[in-house]
Amino acid sequence: MTLIAILAGVGLVAALLVIAALLRRASAHDAEMERLRDALWRSTEQEERARADGAAALALAREQADEGARAKSRFLATVTHEMRTPLSGVAGAADLLLGTALAPEQRTYAQAVRSSAEAMLGLVDEILDMSRIEAGKVALQPAPFDPAAVAEQVAELLAPRAQAKGLDFAVFVAPDAPARITADAARLRQILLNLAGNAVKFTDAGGVGLRVEPAGAGLRFSVCDTGPGFDPADAARLFGEFERGADEAGAPGVGLGLAISARLAEAMGGTIRAEATPGRGATFTLTLPARDAAPAATLETRLEGRRVAVLSDAPFSGPWLVERLALCGAEARLMATCGAAADQAEALKAFAADTALIDRPGGERAPADLALAARLGGVGLRLALLNPADRGELPGLAADGFDGFLVKPVRTASLVSRLTDPRPISASGALEPQDAPAPAGRGLKVLLAEDDEVSALIATAHLKRLGHAPTRARDGLAALEALTGAAFDAALLDIRMPGLDGLAVARRVRAREAESGARPLLMLALSANASDEDRAATLAAGFDAALVKPLDSARLAELLDGCTTARVA
Repeated sequence: MTLIAILAGVGLVAALLVIAALLRRASAHDAEMERLRDALWRSTEQEERARADGAAALALAREQADEGARAKSRFLATVTHEMRTPLSGVAGAADLLLGTALAPEQRTYAQAVRSSAEAMLGLVDEILDMSRIEAGKVALQPAPFDPAAVAEQVAELLAPRAQAKGLDFAVFVAPDAPARITADAARLRQILLNLAGNAVKFTDAGGVGLRVEPAGAGLRFSVCDTGPGFDPADAARLFGEFERGADEAGAPGVGLGLAISARLAEAMGGTIRAEATPGRGATFTLTLPARDAAPAATLETRLEGRRVAVLSDAPFSGPWLVERLALCGAEARLMATCGAAADQAEALKAFAADTALIDRPGGERAPADLALAARLGGVGLRLALLNPADRGELPGLAADGFDGFLVKPVRTASLVSRLTDPRPISASGALEPQDAPAPAGRGLKVLLAEDDEVSALIATAHLKRLGHAPTRARDGLAALEALTGAAFDAALLDIRMPGLDGLAVARRVRAREAESGARPLLMLALSANASDEDRAATLAAGFDAALVKPLDSARLAELLDGCTTARVA
């Protein structure tokens, strides 16, 4: 074999060895790739399984959370119903009592019972409201309304509480405030009651004022007080749940009012701002959009040419009365109640006042002293500014030198009417309501299904006062039996009775009417809760309307009057 052949053979062997090595490396690479593919597949499968397990766990957690929220809502609804029922009984009984002829002292006590029951109902409602807000179940019901009327209603509700503490309470509505806007009037009232109620609660001297004014394209409601104020650094914290200011630790309540108000304001497209200086009072300002605003009515200037002196030391009532008098065309001046009678008489004479509005003076001075100073100053019309609880003083006003009176907080319409058409004082206190006579016309036969004795007593009294004939059933089965055996014009059914509840009774009655073709019975639901859930449940069961305890006699009369008209027709 030649050298060349040997070398060629060696090269071939080397080439084969190289090729073999490359094949082994490729095979190893393929094996590694296969291993990596298997690992990737297993990893993907595990990831997908983990993702599926995670999604299932998340769904389970969400379902458990939802069930917890539903259980919480059911618990709160049950507890608040059980609490509201007796409280509504107390408030309803006080309402009935206030509708009778009472002595002034008796009326004051009955009003105290009513306001205490309202306060407890308010606490219950706050807890339930906060639960609904957290669950996103608050539904607004916008409709056109007069914002000034809402502010005045709030003032009239809270003024007795403020005056019982010796506080001033006043309301002022700017003349250019819109006469009508579209919003949820009930929620606005709730916010203002929270803000102004807090102001009354935490103010020990001075007073509380509520102003309504335009704010660009919106409407501003400002609640001012002369209370302790708060550190401005705490302003944002006050709107948290269960938060209290530094000076509020011993005050009643659970610290939910401001949190609820802020959430409701946000839901209505508005804001609440808090401003204060420690020791110098606070101002809470609610600003809402004035949707569909109707222009303000032209302010009457019926007091042009009148010169009115306001003798008052009240921080809000006095200055705001002067402001309103000026807007109505009068020349008005604020004067203090302190000072010698001769000096006050000279000041009134120099002002040439023809009318004096005289507030209760501070200290030991009697209102009669101010009336005498006004008479010596040549003032022809002297009107006392009274709190509702002061009506027992009416018989003595004329003897003290007064020609009439105005009840605080003073409405602009009452102010203008009193100054343009002064009436003599009624010594009998004719402002107090008497028992209303039964209305003319045919009364209705009404089935009342109510298991609570106090609630039944109150509803029966309301129905009788309206001229109707109630028949009581103590549970749902008794109600069904009564409706089967006798003819009724209407039925009031409590929706939470033991055994067969009012909802089940309503469903059975409507099913029976559908089968027989009978005329539908007017059915009104009675509930201790004003929740959207209860309202929806009553409508779904076939009720015509729902009434919330304590019963609103005017609303009950309105619903039954419609039934009376239909029966007579």
